[in-house]
Amino acid sequence: MRHATPLLLCLLLLTPSCSESDPKVLTDSGTAALGSGDAATAAKSFGAALTHMDAKHPDFLRASMGKCQALARQNPMEAKQEFLDLARKHPELIKEPDYATIIRELVQKRGTSEAIEVVEAGMKAFPNSMSMIAIRDEVGDELKKSQDPASMDKLKGLGYTGSDDQ
Repeated sequence: MRHATPLLLCLLLLTPSCSESDPKVLTDSGTAALGSGDAATAAKSFGAALTHMDAKHPDFLRASMGKCQALARQNPMEAKQEFLDLARKHPELIKEPDYATIIRELVQKRGTSEAIEVVEAGMKAFPNSMSMIAIRDEVGDELKKSQDPASMDKLKGLGYTGSDDQ
C-alpha cells in the first residue's frame, strides 16, 4: 500500500497534461467556454483540439463549428474564412444547419458582408434548399434594418425579394 501513494501521485500529476492534448476534453472545454460567452477561450480550446484530430475524429465537426462560432463573435472576417475553408475541404460534413449557424452568428455580430458570402456559398452548396432560401431571407430582413445598399444589392443578386416597406 505504501507504493500505491507515489504511483497515485504520479498519475494525478500526469492527468492534466493528458487533458491538454485530449481532443474530446479540449472540445468539451471549448463548448463550455462558448456557452459561457468566453469566445476567446473557446476559440483557443477548439483550435487546440483540432491540432490533435483529423476529419474522421468523432468530435472534428463539433470542434470545427465551435471554433467558427467563437471566431464569429470576435472576428467575422476570420470566421467567414475559416468556415468557408472548412466547407470547401469537407463538403461531406457541412450541412445546411451548419451554414445557418454561422450565418446567424455573423449577423448577430454585424458581420453582414461576411454573412452574405456564407449565404452565397450555402446556396451554391444546396441550390434548391428551402432552408437556405429561408436563411437568405432572414439575413435580408435583418439587413433592411442596417440600410446597407451594397449588401442589399448583393443579397438581391442571390434572389432575395423581401418587401421594400420597413
